[in-house]
Amino acid sequence: MYGLAVLSQLLFFARAGGGGSSSGGGGGVLFGIPMVIAISVSGFVKRATQSKMAAIAVGFLAGLLASLFYLLGGVVIFILVAISALVGAIIGAFTDKISRFRKGSEAAQQAVRQAAAQDSAWNEQGIVNYATTVFNRFQYDWERMDLPSIQQYVTPNYARHIGLMLYALQQMGRVNRMKNVAVSEAIITRAYDDANDQNDRVSVSFVASANDELVDVASDAVLHRDTGEFGEQWNFVRSGDGWLLDSIDQETEDPAQLVASMQQFAAQYDMYFSPDWGRLLLPTRGELFKSGFKGTDINNHIIGFWTGNLLVQLYTYVADASNTDSATTYIIGQVNLPKSYGGILVERRDSRFLKRFRAPSGYKKVELEWGDFNKRYQVYTTDENQVTSFELLNPSFMAWLYDQDIKVNIEVVDNIVYLYAKISTGEMRYGEMMDILQKSHKELKM
Repeated sequence: MYGLAVLSQLLFFARAGGGGSSSGGGGGVLFGIPMVIAISVSGFVKRATQSKMAAIAVGFLAGLLASLFYLLGGVVIFILVAISALVGAIIGAFTDKISRFRKGSEAAQQAVRQAAAQDSAWNEQGIVNYATTVFNRFQYDWERMDLPSIQQYVTPNYARHIGLMLYALQQMGRVNRMKNVAVSEAIITRAYDDANDQNDRVSVSFVASANDELVDVASDAVLHRDTGEFGEQWNFVRSGDGWLLDSIDQETEDPAQLVASMQQFAAQYDMYFSPDWGRLLLPTRGELFKSGFKGTDINNHIIGFWTGNLLVQLYTYVADASNTDSATTYIIGQVNLPKSYGGILVERRDSRFLKRFRAPSGYKKVELEWGDFNKRYQVYTTDENQVTSFELLNPSFMAWLYDQDIKVNIEVVDNIVYLYAKISTGEMRYGEMMDILQKSHKELKM
């Protein structure tokens, strides 16, 4: 372990440019090229041969060849870059994007082979080929927000969930473009053959890469780009003689999350749960989300339509996750309204972590006509006329909200209402926030 620690320190030095760049690390990209090559080649060899030693040897050789160019910078530079190539080869050999899913692959493949002896729908290669076709078609349909096409190969329940996500993206004026999709590995990782064929289940896990871009439709600006390799498990259910996609598991999901109980909780309200939707639906406007995409995303996501066709979401969010000292975790209830209220901030005066000494840029502080309210809350707005028309700002509701155990604040950004509260790491408090969302829904009279 000590040896690897030393290697990582040397690697950091090499990637940072070794102080040789006036831009403070601008040479890092050049120094990292052999390591990237070594990682890629090593990973490819590992998947092809299932041998870590072969992966390290071939990956290091590829990285070493790429390092020869650095001899022009001197022997010391060449040695540092060669070490980075070795580290890259080791990383490539030991990194597995589907390690969590792969654990059950041997037993699953054996179950598939046994089932195939009696049922042609269980043909192993046929399942992998079909799943790969669905994988590629879904990327194409998802980018084009083509729900009717998606409905042809997913279950009705999953189609409703996907439809909600696409609608939420449309409401945010975003599209998720998936270009240059390439599958490097596809294996069966779970299988269940029931006496009743309609209860059959099979999962295929993928290692793939793509130019994954989140784009603002109006400006065509790329909000976030990811070109890295990713791992997913695609879960299919039997439908007649074929299969329908029923859900997708992300390798990045925390396996400690209570996924089943959260799915049941969401279903009680005719909503849908996803452990990890990354940055797709992460807001970037307003005070609460002013850190943008900086090292954070949203998780434990629940979504659904309520009366009046209001899009309602509930999720957790870590503000400024890139800084562990100042990172704050919130639980957030979000409602999309049919009209805009400009910008409104309603913050509890007893919220130490939200104390403000002055109004945010573009806002001004206002006081309402209720004395008790002004003692409990401070209000900032971009348009004073809009504050008086916002239905949640009434004495009875705000007094009730103040007395709840969970300390909720409110932000409005145009037509979107965020009810949010600080929570400790590991806390969920979804039941409490759902109660507040339901009462807010009634107050909004939609």
